[in-house]
Amino acid sequence: MSGRLFFALLLVVAMGSTCFAQSTAFEGSFGYSFLRNFNNFNRHGWVGSAMGNVNDLLGIKGEVGGNYSDSINSDSHSFLAGPQITFRATPVVTPWAHFLVGVQRNQTIFPILTSPGTPAFLATGTNSDFALQPGGGIDYWFQPHLGLRLGADYRRVFRENRDLNYFRLQAGLVFRFGTR
Repeated sequence: MSGRLFFALLLVVAMGSTCFAQSTAFEGSFGYSFLRNFNNFNRHGWVGSAMGNVNDLLGIKGEVGGNYSDSINSDSHSFLAGPQITFRATPVVTPWAHFLVGVQRNQTIFPILTSPGTPAFLATGTNSDFALQPGGGIDYWFQPHLGLRLGADYRRVFRENRDLNYFRLQAGLVFRFGTR
């Protein structure tokens, strides 16, 4: 029993030391987000992400975003995380794909009219729902630590009474921290 435990511990230390020997980099991005519901409802907003690279291929990503519409005074915020695979064959253009899971929170404000033209008060409805978001894109690196990110995602939001489908486009800046 103690021989197996010693061997397992030795294996963990050996594998861990090879991971630490690799140069790990972090990436962050911030930019514009266009979110479209499949029933023709558009929202404009922002998206930000941070990713720690486990190795040259795999990273763990966290992403937050906010999209807004004035047509019905509706806000949508997402909080997602998951793995991202980045193909670093060339130093200038790096395609990537991710699969994120998390929460989308929607808030809609409805004016309640009591007399013609003047709202007496505002009613607010809020939903927080589980979301899946597979997607991908490319990073075009101007310099080793600064680039342009272009991406597209499909987002599925699971609601109690009906599920929602979204398509999202993003464009922004991506920053690389650490050495590679």
